[in-house]
Amino acid sequence: MPYQLVYLPKSGNKNYWTIDHSFTHKMKNHCFWDDSAQLIADLPTLKAQYPTIFNNRRDDRFYLYDEDDKPVANVMEMMIAPTADTFQTTGQPSAIPIIAHGSKEYYAIRADIDKQQYYYDSSKGKNGSFVTPGAGEIRFWKRQELDKAIATAQNLCRNKNFLKKLPGLTPKNLIVVNIRTNESVWSAQSMEAENANQTSPTDELLAKVKAQLGEHFDWSDRGEILNDQGEQLKMPTVDLEHYSAPQVFAALCYVIEALNQRATVNSLLDVYDQFILQDYLHTVELTDAHQLDSAAFIESLQKMRQERRKVKDLSVLLNAIGDNIDQTTILKQLLGHQSLHNQYHYRNHQLGDQLLKMIDSPDVEDEED
Repeated sequence: MPYQLVYLPKSGNKNYWTIDHSFTHKMKNHCFWDDSAQLIADLPTLKAQYPTIFNNRRDDRFYLYDEDDKPVANVMEMMIAPTADTFQTTGQPSAIPIIAHGSKEYYAIRADIDKQQYYYDSSKGKNGSFVTPGAGEIRFWKRQELDKAIATAQNLCRNKNFLKKLPGLTPKNLIVVNIRTNESVWSAQSMEAENANQTSPTDELLAKVKAQLGEHFDWSDRGEILNDQGEQLKMPTVDLEHYSAPQVFAALCYVIEALNQRATVNSLLDVYDQFILQDYLHTVELTDAHQLDSAAFIESLQKMRQERRKVKDLSVLLNAIGDNIDQTTILKQLLGHQSLHNQYHYRNHQLGDQLLKMIDSPDVEDEED
């Protein structure tokens, strides 16, 4: 049976591959293959030879049609679907297929249930649903939107009604996958393990710095003074009542500890913008004006927006600071800074002699007594 290659966009207008190496809506000059296997084998070569024509077309929208212009199968499903023989001989697919995606798409949410892969489709019903490749519109996220993909997966894990939509679906089945490499970049199981065992990368380093500088700022235990270096210095004037080292250090610790909450704050802001606000807007859209308690609604909306503003302001500050400072470098530099240890060497030798004479030395005889 002869087969032809058809591209079917969202509009539903069929685009036929022609003998002139282009797509057409017209019913003439169509290119036919004697068998489907040869068409599948030739498609990668066509894409490589005519990148301008194929680049803006999604792989999961190519179909095989017969000579009577009737649909036979989705091309991608034929390329990636494991056969029955594979399951009978190995008990599992030989490999997880790479799904079709756009040029700027990197991440998707996947559920692995009983040797079958399902992908999140946000367009189906309330809160979306899971579909097999080619059976729906898989929701993809761009490279810079990984945080949003993870936040969506976390919300799905907490939505019991959503989990009931697909038999066998539990939070443990959900992962965020890099669709270009098929590697998992987040899972509910890894999140639980990290929450239980993993601390912030700066926690241990910050604890060491706190221990060292805590001793440094304790004036009751100062280190020995040595007069073995230096020359005279002209001391600049600093308002130490206004600029206090312990206060600056406390502020630094506060900022670094706040930056550890950056991802959580950004996720919370996404919840306000993507979910809570939508609930308010759809209430207005779907409710008659006379049914709505306007005063109560406005008061509730105002309170929500005020809470969101607190989160938004914190997010702006944390992102601006986090994008422009290296916490680890700062903490390591403080930890290794010689001047923050309880040991001092005079820089001016002459002054050092004078100062050492002013310091009482323990009397050896008195010590013996």
